[in-house]
Amino acid sequence: MTVFQDIQAGNLPTRLSVDDVYALTEAGVFRENENFELIDGEIVPMAAAKANWHEIMKSRLTRALVLSLPDHARLFVEPSVTLAPAMLVEPDLAVWRNGGLPREMRGPDLLLVIEVADSSIGYDLRVKAPIYAGHGVRDYWVVDAVRQTIRVHRAPFEGRYRDVQEFEAHDRVAALLLDSVAIQLDTLD
Repeated sequence: MTVFQDIQAGNLPTRLSVDDVYALTEAGVFRENENFELIDGEIVPMAAAKANWHEIMKSRLTRALVLSLPDHARLFVEPSVTLAPAMLVEPDLAVWRNGGLPREMRGPDLLLVIEVADSSIGYDLRVKAPIYAGHGVRDYWVVDAVRQTIRVHRAPFEGRYRDVQEFEAHDRVAALLLDSVAIQLDTLD
């Protein structure tokens, strides 16, 4: 019996896989633009409406990244990235090499992952950081849209980042794996 047939029969599975989520989306159970992540097989709803500062900062970062990325890399806005069979996340911004599909990407494939936070700062630091570290994301940034800071996480090891630094709006922050990318928040358009 498929997960869709289980749901139709009134049997809700306790854990889903990424393949289940895609099958349920294709069957129309989930909308394609539904805001949730799959964390260890559990659906975690995400905020449908984001605050003004979140969207403004995401737009500014998107523009800066697009203008500075090398030809071999592409920026994706709110992609559904499969980190493991029961782990589907949607970072605000993610960069990886040309040609890779979101469903095929794993942590080490991601050249830069950025979460933009206003009210979600605790979730991005306490929940998402260990997830990204545990799946080998080497360069994870949490941009605080309200305080205008960037918290950079690097050197993942056993589900934690060994190198975490916070930068102010006037600091220039260079991407670890993308030589041409550097962001200074107080200069973004």
